[in-house]
Amino acid sequence: MGDRGGYGNRGGGGGDRGYRGSGGGGGDRGFRGGGGGGGRGGGYGRGGGGGGRSGGYGRGGGGGYGRGKSDADESTEYMDLMDSENGEQVYQGQLYSEKDLAQTISRIGNAQYGGPYKWQTGLPLQLFVDHIQGDPYASPSKFRVRISLDALGVPSDVYSTPDRITAYCDYINRNIVQLVKEWRLDIAGASGSYHGPKGGDFNIYRPSQQILNRSSIVVGGLDSSEAYAEIRFMITLPANGRTIAGDKVHALLCKHLPNLIKDGLHWSTQQPDKIYTHLRTFELQNALRNKLSEMNLVAFIGNSSILPRASGADPGPMTKGAVPFTSPKSLEVTIPTNIKDVKGNPISVTGMGIPRGVTVITGGGFHGKSTLLEALQFGIYNTIPNDGRELVVTSPLAFKVRAEDGRSVVGTDISAFITSLPGGKNTTSFSSPDASGSTSMAANIQEALEIGADALIIDEDTSATNFLIRDSKMHELVRSEPITPLVTKVTALFKEKGVSTIIVIGGCGDYLSPAATVIGMESYKAEDWTARAKEIAAKYPNPLTVASSYGSIPERVVTLPELGRKGPMPKGVEKIVFKGDRDRMVDDTDVDIGGLEQLVEEGQSRMAATAMEVMKRHGGDLTIRQWVEKLRELKQKGGTNIEGKNKMGGQTVETRELEILGAVNRVRGLKVAQVSGPGI
Repeated sequence: MGDRGGYGNRGGGGGDRGYRGSGGGGGDRGFRGGGGGGGRGGGYGRGGGGGGRSGGYGRGGGGGYGRGKSDADESTEYMDLMDSENGEQVYQGQLYSEKDLAQTISRIGNAQYGGPYKWQTGLPLQLFVDHIQGDPYASPSKFRVRISLDALGVPSDVYSTPDRITAYCDYINRNIVQLVKEWRLDIAGASGSYHGPKGGDFNIYRPSQQILNRSSIVVGGLDSSEAYAEIRFMITLPANGRTIAGDKVHALLCKHLPNLIKDGLHWSTQQPDKIYTHLRTFELQNALRNKLSEMNLVAFIGNSSILPRASGADPGPMTKGAVPFTSPKSLEVTIPTNIKDVKGNPISVTGMGIPRGVTVITGGGFHGKSTLLEALQFGIYNTIPNDGRELVVTSPLAFKVRAEDGRSVVGTDISAFITSLPGGKNTTSFSSPDASGSTSMAANIQEALEIGADALIIDEDTSATNFLIRDSKMHELVRSEPITPLVTKVTALFKEKGVSTIIVIGGCGDYLSPAATVIGMESYKAEDWTARAKEIAAKYPNPLTVASSYGSIPERVVTLPELGRKGPMPKGVEKIVFKGDRDRMVDDTDVDIGGLEQLVEEGQSRMAATAMEVMKRHGGDLTIRQWVEKLRELKQKGGTNIEGKNKMGGQTVETRELEILGAVNRVRGLKVAQVSGPGI
């Protein structure tokens, strides 16, 4: 035993199956060495003598879990699970029964980090290890467990369509999250001592109120003889100091994990009516949204919806004092669907339809204007049952626009709104590392239109006033104004480009003139104020000339900066800052996507980052519009796995092209080439 030994003195030769062998003497610090493999030719023996420090992180030594390495003296590299990009490498080895797994974990208990473990629990569960952390303080280890849906007793109609698969995966994701919380499996050891307990927390992606396609739970094998559900999660392996606590690993993987599967997924432990309600809620929202275009609507709010949220920190519905939504009779429509209720009858939903065109939402302060707008803003997504907004749907291409002081703008044509800047700065290909409120808002609109938005959602409170309007006094006072206010363009935007506008106003009365529909909020109740608004607008005409033409929309080819070695960020980009938390920004290497207000989960920012990697590797030869189609194609083929690689982790959430390419537009160092000729 070398100096400071003790970690390597854990027994000798292999047992009768090889994997029971533990290995012998240590190197100069004990844990750096390793001993011999075991019986059966060392095929599954752990053994092997580590040279130098190689045993310390489990990468040295002969034998191991690889097949056919019978010579215990031969030094080889184990399969590199920590950086594996192809999960197939992980599960080509031995399939362990639950008993074998228990024995294996007991054997590796008190082993050092970094071993090439390939654990599976035997039928019907299969456990895959995609990443083993190299240190107790490193990123958590990544696992997957797969089980046949037949073995779970799940009826085939539950996963018979893509919509039902998405809703079912969302349901069981929430089940597992709830069980993990109830069983306190998400609480890690927090010893401040080096040798004290650390880790041991079980983590699976936590969904928002929205039902989304996530990589945390997937259903596969539909084109084979046996469909399966796969749950992807992470565990910070429990440790004492730098030594794995095998008994705690055993409890997590051999006891708690099978129980999570049983209680969270097995049909015998579920309430089928709740599952079918979850599926039906998702399908109904899609059916309503798909009817909007046919009925010439941009949005719809079902009667009895509960729009207010519990609080700024709780996205659930307000439970006390909330006023159920009721449509004004003049705007009330009924949307028929082919979705069946529990009795088998087709469901029709009655509520307020918002026609395509220009719509103003107004009313006194604190009367519910912004609450209604927020519901419409997130109506692009489906929500869980009892959220209160299950019957609120908006065009899937509606985009929330706001001012973003300080955002980076590169090569965007904002000439539809801004011309003749001081110094002769070109606005047909405008760039700024620090855009103002008005120029950022112009860029946001133009970029959204370039990506394909068919409706703009705007709140006066988060907009640049000089971009929205200019009153008669300022019109007379300021002789050389480079900004053409949006109010003069919204009519042409709809007539010429087919793009609707929904805007909340409290003080910008000039929008009453172009508005085709005016919705007034009075004590949280919606009223149709269109006729009265038209009378008032006629009394106070807008001095500005209404634009006869909207102007051009940019058409650009974008090239991202060089990728960093750690990808998927562009070179030098440290992180994508979610929800505009500028306090977390280090410097200009960060990408602030806080202005993309329709993002609801951090997993969406991860998908945006992955898309950046895909775009960079492809090269800069596609226009933004072409990238829209390319990304749709990749998502259609691989869901959240748009890279086409078998990368696991369960932390990615499907994201619209509007947000993905919106994030791309905010990368500092972006390079842009205008397509020759006029814009779109």
